Amino acid sequence: YNMVKKNDSLSLQNLMYVPLWMIEGLAEYLSIGPVDNQTAMWMRDAVIHNDIPTIEDMTKKAYKYFPYRYGHAFWSFVGGVWGDQVIYPLFENTLKFGPDKAIERTFKISADSLSTLWANSLKEHYEPYLKDTTGVIGEEMFGLDNGGTYNLSPVISPDGKYMTFISNRDVIGIDILMADLESKKIIKRLTKSVEQTHIDDFNFIEDVGSFSPDGTKYALTTFSKGSNNLLIVEVSKKRIKTIDDISIKGIDAFMYPKWSPDGNSILITGLVNGKSDLYLYDLETGRVNQLTNDYYSDIHPSWSGDGDHIIFISERGDDTNLEKQIYGSYKLCELNLNTKQVEVIDILPEADIYSPQYGPKDTSIFFLSNADGYKNLYRYDIHSNQIFKLSKFSTGVTGITDLAPAYSIAKTSGEIAYTMYKHGNYIIYKAKPEDFLQIPFTKDSVERSAEQLPPPPNNRIYNLVGNQMNTHPKQDTTEFKKKPYNPKFTLEYLGASGLSVGGSQWGTYGSGAIAALFTDMLKYNTIYTVLAVNGEVYDIGGQLAYISQKNRMNWGAGYSHIPYRYSSWYYKPVDTIQYNDEYTAIVSTLVDMRIRIFEDKVSFFNYYPLSSKLRFENGISAAKYSYRIDSINHYYNPLGQKVGETRDQVDGPDPFYVGSVNLAFVGDNSSFGFTSPLDGYRFRIEAEKMFLDYNSYRAIVDLRKYFYFKPLSFALRGMHMGTYGEDKDRLYPYYLGNHYFIRGYTYNSFQKGEVDGNKGLNINSLIGSKILVANAELRFPFSGYERLALIKSGLLYSDLVLFFDGGLAWNSESPFAKNSGIKMTWEPDYNYYVPVFSTGLSLRINLFGYAILEPYIAIPFQQQGVFSVFGLNITGGGW
Repeated sequence: YNMVKKNDSLSLQNLMYVPLWMIEGLAEYLSIGPVDNQTAMWMRDAVIHNDIPTIEDMTKKAYKYFPYRYGHAFWSFVGGVWGDQVIYPLFENTLKFGPDKAIERTFKISADSLSTLWANSLKEHYEPYLKDTTGVIGEEMFGLDNGGTYNLSPVISPDGKYMTFISNRDVIGIDILMADLESKKIIKRLTKSVEQTHIDDFNFIEDVGSFSPDGTKYALTTFSKGSNNLLIVEVSKKRIKTIDDISIKGIDAFMYPKWSPDGNSILITGLVNGKSDLYLYDLETGRVNQLTNDYYSDIHPSWSGDGDHIIFISERGDDTNLEKQIYGSYKLCELNLNTKQVEVIDILPEADIYSPQYGPKDTSIFFLSNADGYKNLYRYDIHSNQIFKLSKFSTGVTGITDLAPAYSIAKTSGEIAYTMYKHGNYIIYKAKPEDFLQIPFTKDSVERSAEQLPPPPNNRIYNLVGNQMNTHPKQDTTEFKKKPYNPKFTLEYLGASGLSVGGSQWGTYGSGAIAALFTDMLKYNTIYTVLAVNGEVYDIGGQLAYISQKNRMNWGAGYSHIPYRYSSWYYKPVDTIQYNDEYTAIVSTLVDMRIRIFEDKVSFFNYYPLSSKLRFENGISAAKYSYRIDSINHYYNPLGQKVGETRDQVDGPDPFYVGSVNLAFVGDNSSFGFTSPLDGYRFRIEAEKMFLDYNSYRAIVDLRKYFYFKPLSFALRGMHMGTYGEDKDRLYPYYLGNHYFIRGYTYNSFQKGEVDGNKGLNINSLIGSKILVANAELRFPFSGYERLALIKSGLLYSDLVLFFDGGLAWNSESPFAKNSGIKMTWEPDYNYYVPVFSTGLSLRINLFGYAILEPYIAIPFQQQGVFSVFGLNITGGGW
């Protein structure tokens, strides 16, 4: 962004030429360097399965080739071969010409040739490391067939019968699932409790949770109102039930909850004032006991079976110097709860240790380590002080990050469940203790060259970052100047729909729009501006709005001038005009009555979120509606030739004023698919009072629920919109045949419909001051992401929808209504409001995120003489 900002020949539009892998990969390379266990593991996996992408693949298939990892490896290759001085010209050329042309200009070779060089480098570097590795150990528990592409963080219950894990099995979201290990069937979804409206999310990257000692309850970390909460749910019964939602006072951020062996307390890693320490939360009293108090990172805690010791990892050791901000590797540390002393077990210097856990009977400590350059499982025998390597996997036992939990031990049987990265997926396996290798390992065996990204390091980034990954030199604070934040508006976005101007016998015409967005750096303040024309100079409209988002209460104000134009035509076969003040001619006249209603509106509004799912909205506005009516007369002689034109402004109605104040309660926890929500709920309950020249009320109750049955989704909606009060009939009514309400009852369908006496549908039966709508849809992902859709596509995202719509409009004071005006009948009666229904099929197509195009065919049951109606709906997304 800085390069674009300071280069006169570049603009923000140029960023569109830079693929995601180039930006994110460069961020990884500059911050991590060319040595990284995770990226090296991904590259070894790509070599094993002969699936190394080309530059074109990375650009067009970001959904398949993770931009962070593959981009990181690409920049390491480029920096290693040409030196880091090539970064700037390659990036600048990409901004100007796109990646292919940039590569040709920078390296004097084609993008295909560079792809081949990179692929050969990866193969030559990693193939020797793959010779002395083994396949999986144990049986596959959850993979693509019964899980998702991500199956992470297994946790085995104390009795060894059940296991929780994190998975994207349902594609549209991440869930914590509970499975029966014997049948390999998923029996519960723990995150159902997280869908409560006051809970925002749960931590699935580096945390999962733990079972209570009796296996009946489960504790996990959630987010609510910007802080962590401890959620305890009951899992022993058929349905998940929330027992407690705990906010731990004094500790806003924590993770890794571990239930104590006696079941009375929960161990956590808490973050207070930037310090990471171990804390013990008493479930009965609510008291918090701080177990460690230092400046080291105390993480990944685990209990011994007798509850007297806690094993965890931190950077304690001779290679850490806090004063110089030099941090060493993660080491095994053991806290004796009786003496409160911490012992550092530095068994593998120069290597990191992760996720330590006591084995059965507390005779061994299991852990993960990168001591061999991979991510393998190890066992430390406490009595003999020996280390054994239990696996030699070609990829590794891993989660999404180095610190993510990746294995679990059954306390009774000693069985181990672990996650392995394999062919782009994370798969959970389970094995018995005797299935694992028992290779003696010493500190002299540490060899981490498999973490190196090719080619060997000889560049500036390696010397600066990669060779001193644990060193963070202290910055001289005198180099920085502190200034109070002074928000200044800068142009963030400028867009236009084009401009066209034309002229004909009917007059001149202009069309176009331009929009600009101005913000400050922190997005505390935002200004929206829009200017548009669609017709003559009188048809120029615009809007100016300001929104403040500095505080939790977002508020804003706006002014708009919007012209609404429509025309009516009529024809005078015989008319006379005068010319030269003395002659009269007989002509025919076509009269165009151009009617404009100008809305000038001032509004004030605010939003107050209760959580990420719930919010209040309210606002107040005042609008003036004024008229301009022009009579445009087009004169034609008997030969049909136009001989003249006059334009007169006709007196219109007096202006009127409308004020309104509204309050709404809004909820949304839905998970979207390609074109519409697939799971969750959405609702809006709103009341509005109108005043000044109108005295009325409006009410909206819109309730929606979505049920996901992979791959189908069933959606229900019930909605009421109504205008009440003495002026309810002066306001524009609702039309039930709108695409958004009930499909199949367009205005055109009434031209085809049949009316026989009182039988037949009257269009007025669908127009009223109140409507009641019910919809049901069966949604099937048709094209798009391969694990969700019937047809795999990276460009066309669409859903097939089978729908059933129904509704009723009414207005008891309608001139054509009798009695109450409503007649509950399947056969329509021309003189009554009657319920109408339709069914049909639609195809919702995602137009690259800008809009949803929905062609549909509907069967309107109450429209006699009409079997089907074709329609086209363009919206921002399905309801």
